[in-house]
Amino acid sequence: MFRANERCQGMSAAIFGLWRNWAVAVGLLTVLTVLAPVVPRQWLAPINIGFYILLQIFHTELRKRDFPSCSRLIQQVSAVMMMTAVTLVALYFFGLGENPHELTGQPYDINSPIIAILITAPVATIVTLYYWLNRREPLVCQQCKMRYGNVIEHGFVGDLYRKEWRYQTKLLFVLSLVLSVVDWAYYMLMYVNTNLNRADLFFFIWMPLVMYVLSLVYLGARYHSLWVYFCQKDEEHFVEQPGSTTLRFLVICNDRLLLNFYPTQVVYANGARVKRFDTPVIARTTYHERENLPEAVSIFKNITGIPDAEIKFAYSSPDNITYRNIFHYFAFLDDDAELIDSSLEGEWLTWGNVQQLARQSLIDRDLVAELHRIYRIAMAWKTYDADGKRLYKIKHYRPTFRLRDLRNWEVDFNDHRWLKVAHNNQDSFWYSLRRLLSRRPGLKRG
Repeated sequence: MFRANERCQGMSAAIFGLWRNWAVAVGLLTVLTVLAPVVPRQWLAPINIGFYILLQIFHTELRKRDFPSCSRLIQQVSAVMMMTAVTLVALYFFGLGENPHELTGQPYDINSPIIAILITAPVATIVTLYYWLNRREPLVCQQCKMRYGNVIEHGFVGDLYRKEWRYQTKLLFVLSLVLSVVDWAYYMLMYVNTNLNRADLFFFIWMPLVMYVLSLVYLGARYHSLWVYFCQKDEEHFVEQPGSTTLRFLVICNDRLLLNFYPTQVVYANGARVKRFDTPVIARTTYHERENLPEAVSIFKNITGIPDAEIKFAYSSPDNITYRNIFHYFAFLDDDAELIDSSLEGEWLTWGNVQQLARQSLIDRDLVAELHRIYRIAMAWKTYDADGKRLYKIKHYRPTFRLRDLRNWEVDFNDHRWLKVAHNNQDSFWYSLRRLLSRRPGLKRG
């Protein structure tokens, strides 16, 4: 019962976190439209940039939490704000000529109000449409997968975030498109720039504000329904799908990785299962909250029949929602001849071979996530210090990555902060600004 309650709390945080992110991100866009008529135009772009910084601080605070929060909408709205700020700056510096006129043909001057919704709504329409149609996974999602692993890749939270991000993006696109069409039609046909009358205030201020409030109510009702469905039936769902722990071992000998070809859950149109390369040593046990290295050594020995492999813990992928976590291990062999009398089958592949297979989409996504995380953290650990400063004076220098070195490295692949160093370091463009926003404590090199 305690575990079910804990699980429901995690579901609640995931579900209502989506509503919170919408309220904050879209709310800041709405505030900009309300402020525009009463704030001097020279302050609009700085205010917009200030809102952008606030969103980045909000995103940084969410990343500090142990529980994942979907920041894809936040980054999307951040792009809208930055593009809007650029447009406002262009209008301020280049929008006034010798005989300036609005698109309606009416003269205007520096004191004429800028109607922000006429800029924000079209920009939001274009940005949301781009993100909606773009099939490439953004960097913010890649970082989330590397940090939280199984809970995002296969768990309830990952499925929820993927579906609801598309839903929220579609909703924001529709709202932005409606506002763009209605407000621009009113502006071209009815607006007179001598002052803002009641009709102007309704279309340019009250209409966006009311649509935002209605969206909060609508999404609140939607996520409350999801919460009731998943949390009220949580105990029954847990009995039907009890938790489990998966142990994955990457078998390494010198500079080669042992992989085998397996059918996946993906099915072709003709009914045949798609096959991918994956590690040949995977075990599933009852749910364990903490990693147990002696037990892992025993499990590996029982599965493979290899008694002398050196087992080293890599990192964990916790999942406190569905209680289906994963512990990732390295299994180092001194000689590939140890496979002869074992139950293992597969091919020894170099790092170059693995990269080539990954480019051809022939690697299982679990293995891709593992190798991506291990590579990024290892390269960050070898290239930068705890604060993201280069260990070598050569800019953008990348040391060599070798599989055999994993056996002797003392890097902590379970430390999420090294992922931050991999993303934000002295070779990245926004290094100083990101350090100022994050203000994380330093790391100790192992």
